[in-house]
Amino acid sequence: MKLLKVTIHNIASIEDATIDFTQKPLRDEPLFLIDGNTGAGKSTILDAICLALFGQTPRMSFPDSEKYSTGMKRQNGDEQLIPVNSNAQLLRRGKSEAKAILEFETTDGIPYKATWAVARVRNKINGAVKADENLLENMQTHQTIDKKTEARRRVTELIGLSYEQFC
Repeated sequence: MKLLKVTIHNIASIEDATIDFTQKPLRDEPLFLIDGNTGAGKSTILDAICLALFGQTPRMSFPDSEKYSTGMKRQNGDEQLIPVNSNAQLLRRGKSEAKAILEFETTDGIPYKATWAVARVRNKINGAVKADENLLENMQTHQTIDKKTEARRRVTELIGLSYEQFC
């Protein structure tokens, strides 16, 4: 698998960013370093890649996390509980939707676009969080897999690595 472009929208500390591996200087470098201050978004870049491909990220995966939850207020004053290991926790504070898009090329040269997205009901900042989604598009044929589990399964086949192996 060859990374082509990562687009991040409203995930953790990153409001909007695009990293294009097909443009200079990254295009010409076999190895590069992700560097920055604490909270700058270094881990968020890696999270975005994992989310786009597999719909999960190591940051949100830890033992016994289903025992814990954190409340988020809804407009009507009721509390919506979101498990601490939910990817919805990565939604940037004060935003109603988030997205991670990874464009990549398989070893046989076929370009794909993997997308992970989460949003709040009616696009309201204090709305309930809807289920996240994963899409996978073959950018040559424009065929899209829009079923989350099927998209994730197909990514594993395309890159030849499971989520655990990728991490």
